[in-house]
Amino acid sequence: MKTLEMTFATSGGGTVRIAVPNPKLPVDPIEVANTMDLLVAKQAFSAMSGNIVGKKAARVIDHTVLPVSFA
Repeated sequence: MKTLEMTFATSGGGTVRIAVPNPKLPVDPIEVANTMDLLVAKQAFSAMSGNIVGKKAARVIDHTVLPVSFA
């Protein structure tokens, strides 16, 4: 499973991450940047460290789960 993780700066100097499971691939960097800018402009989210005030980073994480067999 893949997850798009967007990282934002907050007004209190902190960081908040928003994860979107199963993003449309390939991820369009311009679309992600525009979406993040919109979330900041609308102040769509807040965290304990304040409102989101800017975008910091975005990445796609690939989760691989491997079962462990017990003898």
